[in-house]
Amino acid sequence: MRDLLLTEGITLILITVFFGYVLYLIINRRWEQLRALGYQLILQAEKLITGTQKGQRRFEFVLDRLYSALPAWLGLFITEEALRGKLQEWFNDIKDYMGNRQMDKSVQ
Repeated sequence: MRDLLLTEGITLILITVFFGYVLYLIINRRWEQLRALGYQLILQAEKLITGTQKGQRRFEFVLDRLYSALPAWLGLFITEEALRGKLQEWFNDIKDYMGNRQMDKSVQ
C-alpha cells in the first residue's frame, strides 16, 4: 500500500508540474499579446485624447481596454493592479526607446 501511494504521489506531482508549466506558457504568451495590444492602444490614446490631465486619462483608457480584452479565465490570474504595473513598464519602455532609440532603461 505504501509503495502504491508513493508511486501515485510521484505521478500526481509530475502531472501537477506539467500542467503548471503549460499554464505558465499560456500566461506568458498572453502577456506578449497584451503587450502588443497595449502598444497599439497607447498610440491610439495619444491621437484621441487631448487636453488637460491627458496623461492619466490616456493611461486609464488603455488600461480599461486591455483589461476588458482579457478572457474571463485569465482574469483569475491577472488582476487589474498587475496589469496596471505591466502597462506602466511598457509605457516606460516606449518612453525609453523614444528618448534615445535604444532599450537601455535610461528612463525609470
